[in-house]
Amino acid sequence: MPKRGGGRMRNWKADNEHFEHDDRINNPRRVSFKPGTNKGKNKFNSWKNSAKLLLDDDVDMGTSGGQGPRRPYRGRGGRLGSPAPRSHGIPKKKFVAGMLPWYQIIIPYGAKHEKEVVLRALLNHIAPEIFIPHYYKINGNAAVFYVDDVKIAEKLFQADRKIVMPDGFKLVVIVRNTVPNVTVDADMKEKMKLVMAKRYNPATKALDLTKFHTDPDLSEIFCALFRPVIMLAAIDIISDNIPDLEALNLNDNKLHGLEHMKILSTKLKNLKILYLGDNRIPFLGSLDPLKSLPLVELYLKGNPLQNRFNDHDIYISDVRKKFPKLVRLDGADLPPAIGFDVSEDVTLPPSQQSFLIDPAGQDLVREFLTQYFAIFDSDSRQPLLEAYHESATMSLAASYLSNDNRASQNSRLNQYISNSRNIIRITERESRRKYLRTGKLQVVSFLSDLPKTSHDLMGFAVDLLVFTPGMIVLTMNGVYKETNTPGNPMRSFHRTFVVVPNAGGGFCIINDMLYITNTNKEQEDNAFRSGVPETPAPTPVAAAVAAPVPAPAATFHTEQQKMLLSALSQQTGMNEHWSMNCLQETGWDLQRALFIFNQLQTEGKIPQEAFVK
Repeated sequence: MPKRGGGRMRNWKADNEHFEHDDRINNPRRVSFKPGTNKGKNKFNSWKNSAKLLLDDDVDMGTSGGQGPRRPYRGRGGRLGSPAPRSHGIPKKKFVAGMLPWYQIIIPYGAKHEKEVVLRALLNHIAPEIFIPHYYKINGNAAVFYVDDVKIAEKLFQADRKIVMPDGFKLVVIVRNTVPNVTVDADMKEKMKLVMAKRYNPATKALDLTKFHTDPDLSEIFCALFRPVIMLAAIDIISDNIPDLEALNLNDNKLHGLEHMKILSTKLKNLKILYLGDNRIPFLGSLDPLKSLPLVELYLKGNPLQNRFNDHDIYISDVRKKFPKLVRLDGADLPPAIGFDVSEDVTLPPSQQSFLIDPAGQDLVREFLTQYFAIFDSDSRQPLLEAYHESATMSLAASYLSNDNRASQNSRLNQYISNSRNIIRITERESRRKYLRTGKLQVVSFLSDLPKTSHDLMGFAVDLLVFTPGMIVLTMNGVYKETNTPGNPMRSFHRTFVVVPNAGGGFCIINDMLYITNTNKEQEDNAFRSGVPETPAPTPVAAAVAAPVPAPAATFHTEQQKMLLSALSQQTGMNEHWSMNCLQETGWDLQRALFIFNQLQTEGKIPQEAFVK
């Protein structure tokens, strides 16, 4: 006969069933030969089914010391249930903390003893530690309750079979990492509401929900706020009854994930003080769902997220990035934040097509654009030699839009890409120098080789960034058509001119940077829509870019002629009679009319009577 206690399996059953083992000290092993008793394989299946009935979806903390079933040992002769040989030197499994903050404690045969007797035995064994047993109940022959502390759960795990009860039994303690089942119904919400009512301070508009589940009035129900469904129910109760709440204390509620709490910003718009101390919030990023709250005070002490910061100043800085209005953190006043004394309701100025740093440059910009692009869009660009400085430099860059169909003939930028000085693509210094045109002869020669164009001057956006007697910096972007390319493809461009005084008088370009790509759909829809401004009086922006637009060769209708006449009169200052003559002689080509006017005006050949209205 094997020695007593060797490899014996402790079985316990669920509701209305009884345990089949006897752990009294010095009690001789009893063997029954009565017919009808469960033996062999069926006996162990019965144990599994009953255990599963009571502990559905539980997580076992270990398999030693009574913490779950051992597989029955089959002896050399094949007899199931033979005592397992004693093993020496095999260490007991250690307690492993679970992911959940709650633990179920199961005391098989606990129903044989009064609740006070079982709890007193456990408390005496783990003293000086103490615990609060939550939701104590009898389930079949077992006593079941919950604890919400991992340290206590480990102590109880280690107490398995080490406590001798008055009747001689060793107390078996099974620890499972699981939480009680909960259904949020009307009755539960009413109890929560009553508990909140006694914890609310109307004088300070503050609600204290510290360790909410331990409230004596909630002892019969599981009401832990770390469960999202319960937290959401609590938020609904608060918003319905105290929507003007300003301070909320959620300390010590085992909170970890806060994603579901983002509704606080819409439910409790006046919430300014929030305490989240002594919880399980792992990262500072876990607070992102609360960023929209206008918090002025926040308490985070006792959370794992603090252990991730070695520098307290960095911790304060990172918290402030999420809650810029904070003046108090973790019970300490914060130094004043460095910022600008700007009202929160500041609105951005309205957008405008162009910008002039100095309105005095308006006429110069208008004249410059008119003359330059009239020549650039003409059959010969050689006259541009007079527009560039002797030491002028010019570069071109080109790239495709991300959605371009490069198989399309009209989308190809081959003529530009081959000459592109994109410094990301051109990395060698010698190649970069090669693609930089220096001197006005090289510049104009290069420009003459580019496709012939027709610019939508009325659609230009022009910025006059620098306007001084010694230098002018002018940027513009817009669209143009290639007039000598099949299909007349449309391109988008951005151009920067640096203009300096010319030695012989006037101004010249010393630096020219051009970027070209394809147009997007919006640019194509709006390009070349009208040759004149829609409003009778040009704005400063419109005046800055009021350069001519090439008119179609076909004859305009009378209404369109009136619009062209009005545009020329407004831009030149000439009266209607002289403007009419100018347009008629140029075939109602507004671009040519403006170009000729500027030439004659520069030479002083336009009489004063042309401006008398």
